[in-house]
Amino acid sequence: MAHGPLGYARAVSAPPVLSADALNRATLARQLLLERSPLDPVSAVAALGGLQAQEPASPFLALHARLETLDPAAVRKAFDDRRLVKATLLRGTLHATTATDYRSIQPAVAALLEGTGARTRGERPDPERLMRLREATIQHAATPRRSSDLRDHVAALEPGGDGSPDDTWWWVRRHLALVHAPGRGPWAFDRRPHLVTAASWLGGDPSMTEDEALVHLVRTHLRAFGPASVADTASWSRITVGRLRPAFATLETEGVLVHLHDEGGRALLDLRDAPRPDPATPAPARLLPMWDSVLLAHADRTRVISNADRALVVDVNGDTYPTFLVDGRVAGLWWARDTSVGTTIDLEPFRPLRQADRLSLESEAERLAAFVAPLEPDVYRRYRVGRDRRQDRRQRDHRQPLP
Repeated sequence: MAHGPLGYARAVSAPPVLSADALNRATLARQLLLERSPLDPVSAVAALGGLQAQEPASPFLALHARLETLDPAAVRKAFDDRRLVKATLLRGTLHATTATDYRSIQPAVAALLEGTGARTRGERPDPERLMRLREATIQHAATPRRSSDLRDHVAALEPGGDGSPDDTWWWVRRHLALVHAPGRGPWAFDRRPHLVTAASWLGGDPSMTEDEALVHLVRTHLRAFGPASVADTASWSRITVGRLRPAFATLETEGVLVHLHDEGGRALLDLRDAPRPDPATPAPARLLPMWDSVLLAHADRTRVISNADRALVVDVNGDTYPTFLVDGRVAGLWWARDTSVGTTIDLEPFRPLRQADRLSLESEAERLAAFVAPLEPDVYRRYRVGRDRRQDRRQRDHRQPLP
């Protein structure tokens, strides 16, 4: 008898061990990073388990890296037609998902969103007052409104009420299922969002119970990012391991899980019919956007990025810079630059590159430059400027003599 990662005893032989390369290739296969896919944007987003979307450009660039062809107009139309949805979801961060996945995952993360940052965001309104403000806001948010307009609306409901308008609106919005309505920007959304209730935008309320949604969430993570540990799914979703274990147990009862180990002996789970390619499968060079989900979907992220390189990719404020992959692993950063002769993609490798790898990256860079040039030729520029300023400041501080 052995105790599995789900916390109960089971009679099994020793689970197969996956090498680091096997884990890497399995994840890349599911993330459409071993070969470009002919899928349409909506089907691709579903297969990928959603796309990180803090920056409006990132979902488009994530798809561009993974699909054979991508028409930005098709992505914008999918948002306009409400087949794709942008909303605060996994980890309390913005994601682009299919409308179906939004409906199926939102009930699982609702409690997380309601409590996000509770300890650092002022005094919580009493429950009765909170629900009264929530219900009064739902009607106002039935059509797309600027976040500032909704904040002012909430403040006007209780003139002279306790707490600042920002804090009160912050609490109310955490108890509303809101999505972003697309606008006219080059990437379908801008940084000053129009918000609308999900029920109004998509019609009706989510039909899944929380327990059913948790099962869907676990299945989605394994399908898109497995093999994974329970801790990996918790890190990806920011839902506690304790809340996730019953969902894993449900899938175990259904007979769809397979038990594995990594080389360090860590217990992993996967969907039985999910792809696990030969670890020697070639992995082509790829340029990924800021906050690409493949870098953020595991507690142990060494399958795609070393801990040392991660410190170069994730800034102290949490910004996760645009990266490129060589042989399936992060090997540097890229930045778009608008020049007199058009968009240029600058590569910042973390170590010397082989000539063949550099040529592959340069080919990918030309493809990416042609894609972003008519939309936002210097995409992510403000992040590069901010990074460079912080680096210069640290270097100056380091050169200052000690007192």
